[in-house]
Amino acid sequence: MAEEMGDEGVKSVSEGRDVHFPVMTGEVMEALNVQPGHWYVDATLGQGGHSRAILEAGGSVVAIDRDPKAIEKAREDLLPLYGERLRLVCMNHADMGEFLSRAGLVVSGVVLDSGWSMPQASEDGAGLSFDGEGILDMRMDPHLRTTALDILENRSAEEMAAIFSNFGDEPLAMVIARALVQSRSRGRLPRTPKELAAFVSGVYYRRGYRRSRRHPATRVFMALRIVVNGEIDSLVRGVSGVRPILVSGGRLAVLTFHSREDREIKHLFRSWVREGWGRLLQSKPVLPGKAEIQKNPRSRSAKLRVYIAT
Repeated sequence: MAEEMGDEGVKSVSEGRDVHFPVMTGEVMEALNVQPGHWYVDATLGQGGHSRAILEAGGSVVAIDRDPKAIEKAREDLLPLYGERLRLVCMNHADMGEFLSRAGLVVSGVVLDSGWSMPQASEDGAGLSFDGEGILDMRMDPHLRTTALDILENRSAEEMAAIFSNFGDEPLAMVIARALVQSRSRGRLPRTPKELAAFVSGVYYRRGYRRSRRHPATRVFMALRIVVNGEIDSLVRGVSGVRPILVSGGRLAVLTFHSREDREIKHLFRSWVREGWGRLLQSKPVLPGKAEIQKNPRSRSAKLRVYIAT
């Protein structure tokens, strides 16, 4: 999406700042080298920040999102302004390569932002705000079967610790997981985002945690969200699927907010270069500037990698 909801997002929601800030828009536009009349794909539409920038530069956009609410918002806000230059598709971006191939579009560039939009995250039903009172859900697609609460109710301590560690880089993964299992056995398992945030905070405080700009539950929330939505698999499948349909010179720009995501994209892009399928815009990721981080602290963990097809 055009915003993030990783280690940087939940805190902003909990503080009431659910304002939409598309991340690194200038850098994304420079990376895509948008040309008027050419077709581009916004693989994670969100609140439409990157799509709007491409459209304003004269490009045409296929905007994809698995969240029906994001599509509906763009239908209301963007479609009346840009008409046939904007096509809206409600689907998981994991399947976009096959869809675009069938559509027969000549694609000059793709942007995929792996984060979450703040307005979406601030909804109680999303289960992502630390202050949320609804049941822990975290599903972006309402048709997905497993919720975050399902994981807390059914996984072993070892399984939960692996989730928190592998997808959240959580240093207290096993400590938190064991505490959750103990609470579950006593019938006191946290069932809402607010309860889970307080629970994880309690574990940290007992370990001598001192306040910082990052909420102590940030990594646990991120890890649950990534697993519930299958985000790593969707990211790799989506990015891999669009490579063959890019025109020569076409650009693929991927924004990530988590070390695991960035690592997957880095290895994938480098493997393509070794195969002779293209080149990197630059060897290291582009990072947000100080001005952007100051304006939008949620962007501080963003990394932009760009592949150019040949």
